[in-house]
Amino acid sequence: MLASMVVGSCFSFFLGVFRPAAGPDWMWAGGREDVIRGLYFRPNGSFRRYGRAALFLTLVAGGSALACL
Repeated sequence: MLASMVVGSCFSFFLGVFRPAAGPDWMWAGGREDVIRGLYFRPNGSFRRYGRAALFLTLVAGGSALACL
């Protein structure tokens, strides 16, 4: 189950590279005002200036932390 979550996250990230958007508002617990969403995306759904790189590094760090277990 964890592997499928990681694969799904990576797939959605790489899909977002070609069509950048924050996804539907229901996907985020707080909608457009969600704190985590605000770290990576603007209110209109586009990435912040370094949001794409930060999201990629978050996924890499999380994957490497899981690999070290």
